[in-house]
Amino acid sequence: MLSAEATALIRRSPRDILEFVLDLERYRQADTKIGRIDFVERNGNAGRARYAGTMRGLPGPTETVSWTLEPYARLRFASVPSLWPGLLYRFEGLFTCDEVREGTRVLHRETVCLRRPISWIVEPLLRGWLARDIVEELDRMKRLLEGQASATG
Repeated sequence: MLSAEATALIRRSPRDILEFVLDLERYRQADTKIGRIDFVERNGNAGRARYAGTMRGLPGPTETVSWTLEPYARLRFASVPSLWPGLLYRFEGLFTCDEVREGTRVLHRETVCLRRPISWIVEPLLRGWLARDIVEELDRMKRLLEGQASATG
């Protein structure tokens, strides 16, 4: 199992941050692992999205994830059970937002559970990369959101 997490202080509201993440077309500016987006569906505080991803620049299979939002404190993503790419892996993602005086403290975690025997080969290649990527992802998100704030306000 691969898991990585990072935190950042972002000078925007929790609502701004989590709505930014839910707008995959915009969010993929921060998360470069998101490739082609097939669809995003939203029904209140739940939904699904289907997209192709990349890991270390290599294309991965198209997958569907479901998500749930606890306004505006927590956002969870998880792979929808499937034969393909379910035979290879399962994905889970989490964002939590805690409002503090200086802005919002954001925690972001991604977990990828790879199936054997592929996990024996792939996990050592991705472990350090994912840990660095998630820190860089939050840094890009912070720059995008805070830049937006200064441009609009």
